Amino acid sequence: MKNSTGGEESDSESSLSAKIFELVGEPAIVINGVPDLATPNDAESQGNDKSPGIETLYLGEWLEGREVKKKFGEHYYLGTVTKSDRETGWYRVLYEDGDSEDLDWNELEEVLLPLDITVPLKSLALKIIKKTQKMSGTAVGSS
Repeated sequence: MKNSTGGEESDSESSLSAKIFELVGEPAIVINGVPDLATPNDAESQGNDKSPGIETLYLGEWLEGREVKKKFGEHYYLGTVTKSDRETGWYRVLYEDGDSEDLDWNELEEVLLPLDITVPLKSLALKIIKKTQKMSGTAVGSS
């Protein structure tokens, strides 16, 4: 694997800290780690990178539930990312009028609405902790 300086990288050097990832226009808050990152296609074979050393990421699980706003004709429609497919890199968007469409990352990036960054970090962290505990079967608030 090539690193951002053009040299070869060993497996031990191949870590997230050694790479540059771009999430245009997105604030980032990491709670309980990050998801496994994968590229839908090999970035080197595409040859259409925006800049060297920046990889396009597949963040399907993190984008599910995000809202979009897209113009069709003269009207804007709100929609929600409902599903994603790691193999194809497509994201299913269901619009308020019942229509749906599959978008690739570049198309989705253009219509994603910004995250609500006015939510207090403490509230967000508690919500994620409760969801994690509910999934693992432990009681919330038990110490």
